[in-house]
Amino acid sequence: MRSPENHVFLVMPAFNEAEGIQLYLARVQRYLQGLTDSKFPSIRWTVLVVNDGSRDQTEARLKEASKSLSQGDVTISYASLLRNFGHQAALLAGMRLAVSKGASVVITLDADGEHPVELIEDLIPHWLAGAKIVHTSRLPDQRLSKMKGLSSRCYYSLMRRLGHLRMLDGMADYKLWDGALLRQVRSYLNTCGSTRAFASWLSPDAPVVSYRQDVIQGRQSRFTFRKMASLALNSLIKYSEFPIRLAFYVGALALVLGTLLFVFAVTSYFLGLTKEGWASTVALIVFFGGVQCFLLGIYGEYFLRNLFRANLPVFVVDPVREEDDPLVSTASHQ
Repeated sequence: MRSPENHVFLVMPAFNEAEGIQLYLARVQRYLQGLTDSKFPSIRWTVLVVNDGSRDQTEARLKEASKSLSQGDVTISYASLLRNFGHQAALLAGMRLAVSKGASVVITLDADGEHPVELIEDLIPHWLAGAKIVHTSRLPDQRLSKMKGLSSRCYYSLMRRLGHLRMLDGMADYKLWDGALLRQVRSYLNTCGSTRAFASWLSPDAPVVSYRQDVIQGRQSRFTFRKMASLALNSLIKYSEFPIRLAFYVGALALVLGTLLFVFAVTSYFLGLTKEGWASTVALIVFFGGVQCFLLGIYGEYFLRNLFRANLPVFVVDPVREEDDPLVSTASHQ
Protein backbone atom coordinates (compact mmCIF):
# COMPACT_ATOMS: atom_id res chain seq x y z
CA MET A 1 0.00 0.00 0.00
CA ARG A 2 1.00 3.60 -0.50
CA SER A 3 1.29 6.30 2.12
CA PRO A 4 -1.73 6.95 4.40
CA GLU A 5 -2.83 9.94 2.32
CA ASN A 6 -2.23 10.40 -1.38
CA HIS A 7 -2.86 13.53 -3.37
CA VAL A 8 -4.11 12.82 -6.88
CA PHE A 9 -4.22 15.62 -9.47
CA LEU A 10 -6.44 15.48 -12.53
CA VAL A 11 -4.83 17.74 -15.15
CA MET A 12 -7.26 18.89 -17.84
CA PRO A 13 -6.37 21.25 -20.70
CA ALA A 14 -9.36 23.35 -21.78
CA PHE A 15 -9.90 25.67 -24.72
CA ASN A 16 -13.20 27.48 -25.26
CA GLU A 17 -15.15 25.09 -23.02
CA ALA A 18 -17.34 27.71 -21.32
CA GLU A 19 -20.57 26.12 -22.49
CA GLY A 20 -20.33 22.88 -20.55
CA ILE A 21 -17.30 23.06 -18.25
CA GLN A 22 -19.22 23.73 -15.02
CA LEU A 23 -21.65 20.85 -15.52
CA TYR A 24 -18.77 18.55 -16.39
CA LEU A 25 -16.73 19.57 -13.34
CA ALA A 26 -19.77 19.10 -11.11
CA ARG A 27 -20.07 15.53 -12.42
CA VAL A 28 -16.35 14.94 -11.88
CA GLN A 29 -16.56 16.31 -8.33
CA ARG A 30 -19.44 14.00 -7.40
CA TYR A 31 -17.70 11.02 -8.92
CA LEU A 32 -14.37 11.63 -7.16
CA GLN A 33 -16.02 12.23 -3.81
CA GLY A 34 -17.89 8.97 -4.27
CA LEU A 35 -14.59 7.18 -4.97
CA THR A 36 -13.09 8.52 -1.75
CA ASP A 37 -16.14 7.50 0.23
CA SER A 38 -16.38 4.00 -1.25
CA LYS A 39 -13.04 2.73 -2.63
CA PHE A 40 -10.11 5.03 -1.91
CA PRO A 41 -10.51 6.67 1.52
CA SER A 42 -6.83 7.65 1.67
CA ILE A 43 -6.98 9.79 -1.48
CA ARG A 44 -7.72 13.49 -1.76
CA TRP A 45 -8.26 14.97 -5.21
CA THR A 46 -7.42 18.19 -7.01
CA VAL A 47 -8.93 18.86 -10.42
CA LEU A 48 -6.55 21.26 -12.14
CA VAL A 49 -8.00 22.74 -15.34
CA VAL A 50 -5.47 24.56 -17.52
CA ASN A 51 -7.24 27.29 -19.48
CA ASP A 52 -5.27 27.39 -22.73
CA GLY A 53 -5.91 31.02 -23.65
CA SER A 54 -9.66 30.53 -24.24
CA ARG A 55 -11.44 33.35 -26.07
CA ASP A 56 -14.82 32.74 -24.47
CA GLN A 57 -15.91 32.78 -20.81
CA THR A 58 -14.03 29.63 -19.84
CA GLU A 59 -11.88 31.40 -17.24
CA ALA A 60 -14.91 33.03 -15.61
CA ARG A 61 -16.69 29.67 -15.43
CA LEU A 62 -13.61 28.05 -13.92
CA LYS A 63 -13.37 30.79 -11.31
CA GLU A 64 -17.00 30.16 -10.34
CA ALA A 65 -16.49 26.39 -10.27
CA SER A 66 -13.39 26.64 -8.06
CA LYS A 67 -15.47 28.46 -5.44
CA SER A 68 -18.72 26.52 -5.64
CA LEU A 69 -17.57 22.97 -6.37
CA SER A 70 -14.55 22.59 -4.06
CA GLN A 71 -16.04 20.40 -1.35
CA GLY A 72 -14.96 17.53 0.89
CA ASP A 73 -11.93 15.70 -0.45
CA VAL A 74 -12.18 17.30 -3.91
CA THR A 75 -10.68 20.67 -4.82
CA ILE A 76 -11.43 22.35 -8.13
CA SER A 77 -8.66 24.71 -9.26
CA TYR A 78 -7.46 26.26 -12.49
CA ALA A 79 -4.53 28.01 -14.11
CA SER A 80 -4.73 30.25 -17.17
CA LEU A 81 -2.07 30.53 -19.85
CA LEU A 82 -1.34 33.96 -21.26
CA ARG A 83 -2.47 32.91 -24.74
CA ASN A 84 -3.35 29.76 -26.65
CA PHE A 85 -0.17 27.67 -26.66
CA GLY A 86 -1.80 24.41 -27.75
CA HIS A 87 -2.97 21.20 -26.11
CA GLN A 88 0.46 19.72 -25.42
CA ALA A 89 1.76 22.94 -23.87
CA ALA A 90 -1.29 23.21 -21.60
CA LEU A 91 -0.87 19.57 -20.63
CA LEU A 92 2.78 20.06 -19.72
CA ALA A 93 2.03 23.24 -17.79
CA GLY A 94 -0.53 21.38 -15.70
CA MET A 95 1.78 18.41 -15.09
CA ARG A 96 4.65 20.63 -13.94
CA LEU A 97 2.33 22.63 -11.69
CA ALA A 98 0.86 19.46 -10.18
CA VAL A 99 4.23 17.95 -9.28
CA SER A 100 5.36 21.27 -7.82
CA LYS A 101 2.32 21.05 -5.52
CA GLY A 102 3.40 17.62 -4.28
CA ALA A 103 1.16 15.38 -6.37
CA SER A 104 1.39 11.68 -5.56
CA VAL A 105 -0.29 10.89 -8.88
CA VAL A 106 -1.10 12.93 -11.98
CA ILE A 107 -3.88 11.80 -14.30
CA THR A 108 -4.07 13.66 -17.60
CA LEU A 109 -7.33 13.83 -19.53
CA ASP A 110 -9.31 16.28 -21.64
CA ALA A 111 -11.84 18.70 -20.18
CA ASP A 112 -14.37 18.22 -22.98
CA GLY A 113 -15.89 15.11 -21.40
CA GLU A 114 -14.87 12.67 -24.12
CA HIS A 115 -12.39 10.89 -21.83
CA PRO A 116 -14.62 8.96 -19.39
CA VAL A 117 -13.69 10.03 -15.87
CA GLU A 118 -15.13 6.73 -14.60
CA LEU A 119 -11.98 5.02 -15.90
CA ILE A 120 -10.03 6.48 -12.97
CA GLU A 121 -11.21 3.73 -10.65
CA ASP A 122 -9.52 1.24 -13.00
CA LEU A 123 -6.29 3.26 -13.23
CA ILE A 124 -5.65 3.80 -9.51
CA PRO A 125 -5.41 0.05 -8.61
CA HIS A 126 -2.55 -0.37 -11.13
CA TRP A 127 -0.70 2.47 -9.41
CA LEU A 128 -1.40 0.98 -5.98
CA ALA A 129 0.08 -2.26 -7.30
CA GLY A 130 3.29 -0.46 -8.27
CA ALA A 131 2.82 0.79 -11.85
CA LYS A 132 4.53 4.14 -12.47
CA ILE A 133 2.63 4.88 -15.69
CA VAL A 134 -0.74 3.51 -16.79
CA HIS A 135 -1.72 3.96 -20.43
CA THR A 136 -5.23 4.00 -21.82
CA SER A 137 -6.30 2.91 -25.27
CA ARG A 138 -9.46 4.04 -27.05
CA LEU A 139 -11.53 1.21 -28.50
CA PRO A 140 -12.57 1.53 -32.18
CA ASP A 141 -15.76 3.52 -32.52
CA GLN A 142 -17.94 3.69 -35.63
CA ARG A 143 -19.19 7.11 -34.55
CA LEU A 144 -15.78 8.66 -35.26
CA SER A 145 -15.11 9.90 -38.79
CA LYS A 146 -13.22 7.68 -41.23
CA MET A 147 -10.55 10.36 -41.65
CA LYS A 148 -10.05 10.49 -37.88
CA GLY A 149 -9.68 6.72 -37.73
CA LEU A 150 -7.32 6.59 -40.71
CA SER A 151 -5.05 9.39 -39.49
CA SER A 152 -4.95 7.82 -36.02
CA ARG A 153 -3.96 4.39 -37.37
CA CYS A 154 -1.28 5.95 -39.59
CA TYR A 155 0.18 7.86 -36.62
CA TYR A 156 0.50 4.81 -34.38
CA SER A 157 1.81 2.66 -37.22
CA LEU A 158 4.56 5.21 -37.94
CA MET A 159 5.50 5.40 -34.27
CA ARG A 160 5.76 1.62 -34.03
CA ARG A 161 7.69 1.14 -37.28
CA LEU A 162 9.95 4.19 -37.34
CA GLY A 163 9.99 5.28 -33.70
CA HIS A 164 10.22 1.72 -32.33
CA LEU A 165 7.73 2.63 -29.60
CA ARG A 166 5.21 0.18 -28.17
CA MET A 167 2.12 2.23 -28.87
CA LEU A 168 -1.24 0.56 -29.38
CA ASP A 169 -3.80 2.08 -31.72
CA GLY A 170 -5.92 4.58 -29.82
CA MET A 171 -3.39 5.45 -27.12
CA ALA A 172 -3.90 9.09 -26.23
CA ASP A 173 -2.95 11.56 -23.52
CA TYR A 174 -5.34 10.00 -21.01
CA LYS A 175 -2.72 8.53 -18.69
CA LEU A 176 -1.75 8.04 -15.08
CA TRP A 177 1.72 9.23 -14.04
CA ASP A 178 3.40 8.50 -10.74
CA GLY A 179 4.27 11.80 -9.04
CA ALA A 180 7.75 10.70 -7.92
CA LEU A 181 8.54 9.63 -11.48
CA LEU A 182 7.37 12.96 -12.87
CA ARG A 183 9.55 14.84 -10.40
CA GLN A 184 12.57 12.96 -11.76
CA VAL A 185 11.81 13.77 -15.40
CA ARG A 186 10.22 17.20 -14.87
CA SER A 187 13.14 19.05 -16.49
CA TYR A 188 12.72 16.95 -19.67
CA LEU A 189 8.99 17.48 -20.11
CA ASN A 190 9.19 20.71 -22.09
CA THR A 191 11.30 19.05 -24.78
CA CYS A 192 9.69 15.60 -24.77
CA GLY A 193 7.94 16.27 -28.10
CA SER A 194 4.76 14.39 -27.21
CA THR A 195 3.61 13.17 -23.80
CA ARG A 196 2.03 10.04 -25.27
CA ALA A 197 5.26 9.12 -27.08
CA PHE A 198 7.39 10.06 -24.05
CA ALA A 199 5.28 7.84 -21.78
CA SER A 200 5.63 4.90 -24.18
CA TRP A 201 9.39 5.45 -24.43
CA LEU A 202 9.72 5.81 -20.66
CA SER A 203 7.59 2.81 -19.68
CA PRO A 204 6.96 0.52 -22.67
CA ASP A 205 5.68 -2.34 -20.51
CA ALA A 206 3.22 -0.26 -18.49
CA PRO A 207 -0.32 -1.62 -18.15
CA VAL A 208 -2.95 -0.48 -20.64
CA VAL A 209 -6.61 0.09 -19.77
CA SER A 210 -9.07 0.17 -22.67
CA TYR A 211 -12.04 2.51 -22.78
CA ARG A 212 -14.83 3.59 -25.07
CA GLN A 213 -14.75 7.29 -25.86
CA ASP A 214 -17.73 9.40 -24.83
CA VAL A 215 -18.39 10.90 -28.24
CA ILE A 216 -20.42 14.09 -27.93
CA GLN A 217 -22.89 14.31 -30.81
CA GLY A 218 -22.52 17.43 -32.92
CA ARG A 219 -19.17 18.37 -31.42
CA GLN A 220 -16.43 19.14 -33.94
CA SER A 221 -13.13 17.63 -32.90
CA ARG A 222 -10.43 20.24 -32.37
CA PHE A 223 -7.70 17.67 -32.91
CA THR A 224 -7.58 18.24 -36.64
CA PHE A 225 -5.57 16.38 -39.26
CA ARG A 226 -3.06 19.24 -39.26
CA LYS A 227 -2.56 18.90 -35.52
CA MET A 228 -2.25 15.12 -35.83
CA ALA A 229 0.39 15.57 -38.54
CA SER A 230 2.26 18.08 -36.38
CA LEU A 231 2.17 15.70 -33.41
CA ALA A 232 3.43 12.85 -35.59
CA LEU A 233 6.28 15.00 -36.93
CA ASN A 234 7.30 16.10 -33.43
CA SER A 235 7.22 12.51 -32.20
CA LEU A 236 9.19 11.11 -35.14
CA ILE A 237 11.85 13.81 -34.93
CA LYS A 238 12.30 13.18 -31.21
CA TYR A 239 12.07 9.39 -31.04
CA SER A 240 13.02 8.04 -34.46
CA GLU A 241 16.53 7.91 -35.93
CA PHE A 242 15.17 7.18 -39.40
CA PRO A 243 14.85 10.79 -40.70
CA ILE A 244 18.39 11.71 -39.76
CA ARG A 245 19.87 8.37 -40.82
CA LEU A 246 18.14 8.71 -44.18
CA ALA A 247 20.96 11.07 -45.20
CA PHE A 248 23.48 8.35 -44.34
CA TYR A 249 21.64 5.72 -46.39
CA VAL A 250 21.20 8.06 -49.36
CA GLY A 251 24.84 9.12 -49.10
CA ALA A 252 26.08 5.53 -49.03
CA LEU A 253 23.91 4.66 -52.04
CA ALA A 254 25.08 7.78 -53.88
CA LEU A 255 28.70 6.88 -53.19
CA VAL A 256 28.22 3.37 -54.59
CA LEU A 257 26.42 4.68 -57.70
CA GLY A 258 29.02 7.42 -58.08
CA THR A 259 31.81 4.88 -57.99
CA LEU A 260 30.08 2.75 -60.63
CA LEU A 261 29.52 5.81 -62.84
CA PHE A 262 33.16 6.78 -62.33
CA VAL A 263 34.27 3.36 -63.56
CA PHE A 264 31.82 3.63 -66.46
CA ALA A 265 33.13 7.08 -67.45
CA VAL A 266 36.78 6.03 -67.32
CA THR A 267 36.05 2.83 -69.27
CA SER A 268 34.13 4.81 -71.90
CA TYR A 269 37.06 7.20 -72.22
CA PHE A 270 39.59 4.43 -72.90
CA LEU A 271 37.21 2.79 -75.38
CA GLY A 272 36.93 6.07 -77.25
CA LEU A 273 33.17 6.36 -76.71
CA THR A 274 33.18 9.83 -75.18
CA LYS A 275 33.85 13.37 -76.23
CA GLU A 276 36.86 15.21 -74.85
CA GLY A 277 36.31 16.36 -71.26
CA TRP A 278 33.10 14.38 -70.71
CA ALA A 279 34.63 11.52 -68.76
CA SER A 280 36.53 13.71 -66.31
CA THR A 281 33.54 16.00 -65.76
CA VAL A 282 31.10 13.17 -65.08
CA ALA A 283 33.57 11.28 -62.92
CA LEU A 284 34.29 14.28 -60.73
CA ILE A 285 30.62 15.27 -60.34
CA VAL A 286 29.26 11.85 -59.46
CA PHE A 287 32.15 10.80 -57.23
CA PHE A 288 32.42 13.95 -55.15
CA GLY A 289 28.61 14.27 -55.05
CA GLY A 290 28.46 10.82 -53.52
CA VAL A 291 31.27 11.68 -51.09
CA GLN A 292 29.42 14.82 -49.97
CA CYS A 293 26.19 12.91 -49.34
CA PHE A 294 28.11 10.24 -47.45
CA LEU A 295 29.83 12.85 -45.29
CA LEU A 296 26.46 14.46 -44.55
CA GLY A 297 25.36 11.05 -43.31
CA ILE A 298 28.43 10.83 -41.07
CA TYR A 299 27.72 14.29 -39.66
CA GLY A 300 24.15 13.16 -39.10
CA GLU A 301 25.40 10.27 -36.98
CA TYR A 302 27.44 12.69 -34.84
CA PHE A 303 24.42 14.95 -34.54
CA LEU A 304 22.25 11.98 -33.58
CA ARG A 305 24.57 10.79 -30.83
CA ASN A 306 25.50 14.18 -29.39
CA LEU A 307 22.37 16.32 -29.79
CA PHE A 308 19.39 14.26 -30.91
CA ARG A 309 18.96 12.45 -27.58
CA ALA A 310 20.39 15.24 -25.45
CA ASN A 311 16.95 16.33 -24.23
CA LEU A 312 15.90 12.87 -23.05
CA PRO A 313 17.01 11.41 -19.70
CA VAL A 314 19.96 9.01 -19.82
CA PHE A 315 18.32 6.94 -17.09
CA VAL A 316 15.38 7.15 -14.70
CA VAL A 317 15.44 5.46 -11.31
CA ASP A 318 12.36 3.43 -10.42
CA PRO A 319 10.73 5.44 -7.59
CA VAL A 320 10.23 3.42 -4.39
CA ARG A 321 8.69 4.11 -1.02
CA GLU A 322 11.10 5.25 1.67
CA GLU A 323 10.62 2.10 3.74
CA ASP A 324 11.60 0.02 0.68
CA ASP A 325 14.65 2.14 -0.12
CA PRO A 326 17.83 0.45 1.21
CA LEU A 327 19.71 3.75 1.25
CA VAL A 328 17.07 5.41 3.39
CA SER A 329 16.71 2.33 5.60
CA THR A 330 20.48 2.11 6.11
CA ALA A 331 20.76 5.80 6.93
CA SER A 332 17.94 5.59 9.46
CA HIS A 333 19.74 2.86 11.40
CA GLN A 334 23.07 4.66 11.60
